Amino acid sequence: MLTTETPSDIDMTSESTTPYFFAFLDSKKRKIAEIVMDYVLIFGISVIGVITNTLVILVYTKQGFRESVAVSMTTISLWDLVKCIAGIMNTFSGILSLIDPVAAQSWQNITTAVFNYLISFSTYVTSTLAAYVAVERCLCVTIPLKVKWLLTPRVTLFSCVIISVGVFGCFAIVFGVYDIVWEWDASLNATVALYRKSDFYIRHEGPLFAYYNLSGTLWPIASFVVILIATIIIVVKLKEGSKFRFNNPGMVMSADQSGKKGQQAQTNQRRDRQVVKMLLVIIIIYIACLAPRIAHYLAKYFIYDFYFLRRQHHLFEFCVYIVIGSDAVNGAVNFFVFYRMSSSFRTTFRAMLCRSAGSSSRSSTKSAK
Repeated sequence: MLTTETPSDIDMTSESTTPYFFAFLDSKKRKIAEIVMDYVLIFGISVIGVITNTLVILVYTKQGFRESVAVSMTTISLWDLVKCIAGIMNTFSGILSLIDPVAAQSWQNITTAVFNYLISFSTYVTSTLAAYVAVERCLCVTIPLKVKWLLTPRVTLFSCVIISVGVFGCFAIVFGVYDIVWEWDASLNATVALYRKSDFYIRHEGPLFAYYNLSGTLWPIASFVVILIATIIIVVKLKEGSKFRFNNPGMVMSADQSGKKGQQAQTNQRRDRQVVKMLLVIIIIYIACLAPRIAHYLAKYFIYDFYFLRRQHHLFEFCVYIVIGSDAVNGAVNFFVFYRMSSSFRTTFRAMLCRSAGSSSRSSTKSAK
């Protein structure tokens, strides 16, 4: 089950409401929905994400990181790759259960204690990196002459590393809340892996999870607000630029008037505008994919019954799948945006594909001889 909190972690003696569970789908429909979302949709999207993020990293590596955009997008793709691999590992128990139910049960318990958190923490890192990219592009659009010289690939790399280490480090302590133990399971007639609260968890449960819940809410909300504000500013500035060029055609340098220099200037301007538009699409995707997580977290805080083992238990559980699914989509879709909107990315990818196909063809010819 893809959750960062499990019913076994909740105090069964805490206050509850009546009826205990709100009837959200019957048990058979819930089971079918769980199988479809967990072992089909999320697993499938995660597999696609591993492939697409690997391709993004290879293309930008081939291009040589000459621009800051390549550095920031590669860093995001690395974290998306981690998230998608964690998604595959977390849902692999469904496939494994067809072969070995005992191993599948152990696998599910181990991955629940490790990869559930890794998926969430990777999402926090990528959303913060997206906020950085949004601010960077916003500055480039509003005051390009003042900041463009500063936003070099080296500066962007340093910023991405600091953000990655800082944000992930804020949550790394949570990996110590569970211990993996092996115990006999009479229902399976075998020894299986189980996760139990660690001594660290028991000693610091109150402040630890208050800190985790607060951080897990503030980081995505802060990133969402920054991304939203920066996006609005970028859109407004792009519209102002388009309006200015439309109303003042005589002031726009043409290739006929200024020769090669003017043509080069126009080419650079078009490229910069296209890069901004491409990143704007990426940013809007982040807004759409962060919205379910933020809504879920806020609902959990303001609606008491919307939580595990309370009246809205099953609805809460269903919404968790929506949150994880949106994270998976967010981690898999960037390649298609880059390929559609970046001519340089598309050209490099096609060249790599043709070179790979040519090498395979030559290898098969040699083997035939």
